Order: sequence, then structure tokens, then C-alpha cells
Amino acid sequence: MKSMKKLVAVALALILVVALASPAYAVSEKKGVYTLNFYHIFAAEESGGHESLWINKAIEEIEKQTDGKVVINCVPGGVMGSEEELIPQVFDGVLDMSLSGPSVWGTVGNIDAIGWSELPYVVTNYAEMNALGEILPDLTNKQLEEAGINLYCLGAMSQGIRCLLTTEKFKVETVDDCKGLRIRVPQSDVYQETVAAWGCAPTAMSSSQVITSLANGTIEGFESDPASITARGQQEAFHWYTETYHIASLNLLMINKSNLESLPEEYQTIVKDVFKDYCIQQCYDRVGANEAELEKIKEAGVEVTTLAPEAFEEFVAACKPFQDKKVAEWGVEDILAEALDYVKENVK
Repeated sequence: MKSMKKLVAVALALILVVALASPAYAVSEKKGVYTLNFYHIFAAEESGGHESLWINKAIEEIEKQTDGKVVINCVPGGVMGSEEELIPQVFDGVLDMSLSGPSVWGTVGNIDAIGWSELPYVVTNYAEMNALGEILPDLTNKQLEEAGINLYCLGAMSQGIRCLLTTEKFKVETVDDCKGLRIRVPQSDVYQETVAAWGCAPTAMSSSQVITSLANGTIEGFESDPASITARGQQEAFHWYTETYHIASLNLLMINKSNLESLPEEYQTIVKDVFKDYCIQQCYDRVGANEAELEKIKEAGVEVTTLAPEAFEEFVAACKPFQDKKVAEWGVEDILAEALDYVKENVK
């Protein structure tokens, strides 16, 4: 009896080891049902998460088109870890899918060049951003394949275009008004160099510190998109919203390529087609959603400054040397040209 118990214990232990060693992608015990795990940091749908709204629609459509044979277990809100924790797991195949900015994927995969779409003023309005979102997955997959990276980009999801926010004493109408302003930015060279090009003093810190830092004068402003501002309750902390439209935030929905290719071909096609289509729809829907968020910001007493055309061009021109430098450094001249040609022909 003891020998039998030991054998059972050993067998269970071996099963556990195999399960832990296996990637998150797996065939369930119910015949032919495939389960993919998708964890990300964006807010849940019930908390107003626009990305999650469209992700859930795509998941439902995939389950419908596969007759329930592909099930996607999606956990939003960073419950399963931060970007820094989740993204390496997708590279390793331990986690099937996640959503994050191009520069984050690039840093982890040692392929910074896929972050070119986050450079300042690649596009300058939402119409151009939506067109870029249509072509960005294809261009990203071209880069990933050339670099031998075991990821596949299913789509690009819009977070919005970032603008400059300042306290009441610091209204910005020209580049000259930016001189010396202490502006909070994320821990990113691109963001720091963008505001520095305007003459600001970039101050890297966590977004959770923005409200306190504005109140005590550590910073005079920050830069962000409408949805992020309202999600963090920051609309009460500043007065001027200047439409600099400097960085378009298109987050990449990536899946481990080997895990994707473990699916039957017909299911691979469905997963690819559905996510690509729904990501495009999300980008277009984000425009109206962000307009609604901006109205909430105005209701808090914030005043919106629309730059005069010549003033806007000054902001663009100030960032051009940095953009050109990074494009050359990353060798993405052809990719960028292809993207801009597509945008020009397909902007709506």
C-alpha cells in the first residue's frame, strides 16, 4: 500500500512538473478546446477600460467563429503583474498574449526599432493615427520577422494622442512659452527628448506622483492623453490643456508566435483576422471616447488651448532633429516612409 501511495505521489508530481513547464497555451481535456491566456495592465471594461471593451468583443467573436474551440482567458488591470513582469513571459511563451506600447516590447526584446511609431509627430491628428493603426501591425511583423523575434502582432490599439498640461500660471501658446518648464514624463528617452526639444526641463517620475508634485511646485506640468488623465483623477490638478498632439499612443497586441502556430491553421486565421479587425474598430471608436473624456476634463475647470497653425509647426519643427536622429539610428527610414505613404492614401 505504501509503495502504491509513493507511486501515485511520484506520478502526480511528474504531472505537476510537466504542467508548470508547459506554456500557457494548452489543449484542454475537453476534446479540441484550446485555451489562450491574455493578461494586460489596462483597465477592465467595467471600470471604463476602452481597450478591454474591444478586447472582450473580439474574444466573444473568436469563440463564436470557432464554435467555442478557442477560449481566451483575459485578465486586465495588471492583476497578474506589471508590464515589466508580463512582457518577458510572452517572449518566453509562458504567457500567450499581452498588450503594451511598442517601446516596452522593443526594450524587452532588444529591438528598440519597433518603437518608431512612438516618436514625436510621426502623425499629428486622430485621422492620421487611425490610418497608422491599420498598417502598424503589418509593419511591426515585418520588423519582428527580420529580427528573428518569436512574436506576432495581432493589432494596434489606440490610447489617444498626448498633449501638454500645465498649471494656471503657465499658459502655453508657443514653443517659447515652454522654456524652463518642469514637465513630468515617463521613464523614456523618447518622452524626455520630446519635451526637452521644446525647451522644457523633463522630470521623470511615476504618474502616481503627478497630483502631489503639481500641488507642491515640484513640476509645472505633465503630458498625457484624455483617458489617462480622467482615470487618475488628474483633471483637478492643472488648468491648461494645450493641444500639442505630440505622441500618438498605439499599443501593440502581441502573441507568442510559436503558441499561435500551435493552433490549427483555421483557428490561427480566425484569431488573426478578428483581432486585427476589432483593433482597427477600437482606434476609430477611441476618437469619440476621448472627446467625451475631454469634456469631463473641461467640466473640472480646465481650459483648452488650440495652437495656431504656425505655432503648432514650431512644436513639430523643434522635435524634427530628434525624430530624424532616432529614425537613422534604428534604420527605419523605409518602414517610416511606407507608413506615411499608407497614412496619406488612407486617411479618412
